[in-house]
Amino acid sequence: MDITEHARPQVVWFHLTFDLSIILTTTIASIIVFLIAYLFTRNPTTSVPNKWQNFMEWILEFVKNIMNSSMVASNNLFIISTGVSLLMYLFIANLMGVPFSIITVQEHSVAWWKSPTADAHVTMTLAIMIIAYTHFIDIRIHGFKHFVVSFFKPFKVLFPINAIEQLATTLALGLRLFGNIYAGEVMLALLASAVTHGFLVSLFASVPMLIWQAFCIFIGAIQAYIFVTLTMVYIAHRLE
Repeated sequence: MDITEHARPQVVWFHLTFDLSIILTTTIASIIVFLIAYLFTRNPTTSVPNKWQNFMEWILEFVKNIMNSSMVASNNLFIISTGVSLLMYLFIANLMGVPFSIITVQEHSVAWWKSPTADAHVTMTLAIMIIAYTHFIDIRIHGFKHFVVSFFKPFKVLFPINAIEQLATTLALGLRLFGNIYAGEVMLALLASAVTHGFLVSLFASVPMLIWQAFCIFIGAIQAYIFVTLTMVYIAHRLE
């Protein structure tokens, strides 16, 4: 069997299929983000902050700088909190499959642990949520009528193109993240499989594997940054 083809631990409940590996990794990523945000800001101070508070303030300023380059309303707490949460979650989720993966050896191997963003279902769900979130902001600020009319601007005949643009934006946002993280993990799987083919092969494969793991960390950080930046750009368009 190809090393990239592993069965998924799935259960069916009320005629709905649930992937237990995705539920596991997304839940753990969410818990990690929550714990970091809670523990690092538990005792904030206005005097000399500790290193953990400095870290959270750096993330906050980083997201605000992204917003400053995209929109006017760069001090909107509602949008800032979205950007910070999304950046932290994506960075952690992108790296969960880098150090190791858990695959049970059975008649059909089952993958229990990998980066959740290496699954298109997760990234497309995130993309749909973000686009829906930008539409919600448009309706909240300008009203439902303005939201509907925006699809017919600048000319009514452009409605199909504007509608397709929203679909294309959603697909591009989700598939870009999925493609980069999935490709990185496939390469790691190929290098990991070489380690089991004798001492010399494993010796030559171990160094590229370590280098590729470091590169995957870089790619994971860049993809989290790109996703948040595009989110802020889409929100900025709805604030106009």
